Amino acid sequence: MPKNKSKSAFFFFMADWKKREEAHGRVFSNGFKDVQQDPECNAEWQGLTKQEKGRFEAMAKNDKITSQISDKGKKTSLGESLIMLQLKEKEAIMFIKNMQENIKVIIDTAVNLNFLAELKFCFVHVNWFFCMIVNNTPQYFPAEYTFGVFSLKNGIEDVHHTIVSAKIPLGYRREALEISQNSHKIPVEYEGGETDFAVMYDKLANFLESRKIVDQYPYLFTRKTFTREAQSLIARLCDAAQQDKEQFKIYELESLFVHLANELFKKRKDRDMDLIPVYAHKIFENYTYRFDKGFECHFHKYVDGGPEYCSTSVLQQWAWTLCDEFCAPLNIEMQPGIHQPDRFDRNPNHFDKRSLVSMMNNLRVRDVPQATAGTDGVLSMTGVSEQHRWNRSSRTYQEEMRRRNESKPVQVIDCSKFQDGTSTSNDKSSITESASKPAKISNVERTEYLNERPLRPPNIDPRTYITSVEDLIPTDDENFPPIGGRGVSNRSRTFQLRKAPLGKGSITINFLHVTVNDFIYYTMYFL
Repeated sequence: MPKNKSKSAFFFFMADWKKREEAHGRVFSNGFKDVQQDPECNAEWQGLTKQEKGRFEAMAKNDKITSQISDKGKKTSLGESLIMLQLKEKEAIMFIKNMQENIKVIIDTAVNLNFLAELKFCFVHVNWFFCMIVNNTPQYFPAEYTFGVFSLKNGIEDVHHTIVSAKIPLGYRREALEISQNSHKIPVEYEGGETDFAVMYDKLANFLESRKIVDQYPYLFTRKTFTREAQSLIARLCDAAQQDKEQFKIYELESLFVHLANELFKKRKDRDMDLIPVYAHKIFENYTYRFDKGFECHFHKYVDGGPEYCSTSVLQQWAWTLCDEFCAPLNIEMQPGIHQPDRFDRNPNHFDKRSLVSMMNNLRVRDVPQATAGTDGVLSMTGVSEQHRWNRSSRTYQEEMRRRNESKPVQVIDCSKFQDGTSTSNDKSSITESASKPAKISNVERTEYLNERPLRPPNIDPRTYITSVEDLIPTDDENFPPIGGRGVSNRSRTFQLRKAPLGKGSITINFLHVTVNDFIYYTMYFL
């Protein structure tokens, strides 16, 4: 069986050139033979730069790897080749390794040349409408994206912002509406945005053209959780403009933070060097600047929750976070609106959120002076005196004294004298007299105070006072004949005493059931 022959970069160029020429009305009857012999095609291929040929060379490389994999190889349940997955995993590991090395080289070079404060970084953030799976790879349809140039000395220096108004594919409009409603609030197919991805690529290329380093676009930094969205945006723009997407590198913002911290945290004593990797992933999740207004795009300025989801505002939040950590070691003065949000209004009576929190943290309870002679004593740190409490209470001091004077004291009777004939008093005559007489206590004086209410009568069912039910049971068989069938005479019926289950902490209750012909039951409770 012959081996699969991989396609060259020129073959992919011919396929792309043929597609463009057919769009203009040309017809190639012999297919690629006519394209290969066409002088215009060969002339255009010879005129391509190395960077422009890189896109087709990458296609040829991927085709070569695919052709080397046997069709009989093992595959996953999604139809992916295990060998291809292993190659992609190795490529991802190699990409991360190269990313760490490149960032370290950039930081070290800037430190050695003493221009780390002026070193420029490019940030990117993308909002999206929906996600579709193509060849087992998620692709995000962009709704808004922002590219920003940042330096520690000047903050965000330049911004390229775009709202996408391209038509939503059939079947994804509902998902786009839900995601828009729950996050960025950008309407589907918003009027006034960009509709052509090729035009978007040209504007982005013009924005990054002056930032190129040796004919290479600057590295684009975004948070690790937003890497797929940024890669999907770059791929869509490059495919529309027929450009190589490998010319753009998406790096992690957390890795940039780690390398900056390894160099600049040496001058800070309030940071633990061992916790830098963990700190880098948590610092961008704080709500420190998430709700600061005034830095949104023209659309999100009039939308509820705009500062939280606007791409332009998100880039500002990242920039302020980096400035908070690294401007002090570089002796850069923090300027409002550049290195931190301008939260202070021109009105001197206006207090922002941060100043209010600072004031609350500085509050303290002042020491209350001790009471002096002739003044009321202080009972608490609030300065409330005892006299003030009496004046504001429901009963004043004079009323309380009058109530006590008019009330009679409680008379206590020792009932033990009338039960066992013993007493601790020295009056022996009273002891013998009380022992010889039966214990009778009547008309015991009871003290009644002013404004005192009588006790509430007990809430007891009067039927519980019945001590005998013999008179209630009908015994006349003539007036109350027995029930037919299994019925028996009322005289033959006996009372059944059911015992309640006993247990720890339980109360034994005996139920006495009385059954009559008309099935009326009387229940008696005995505690």
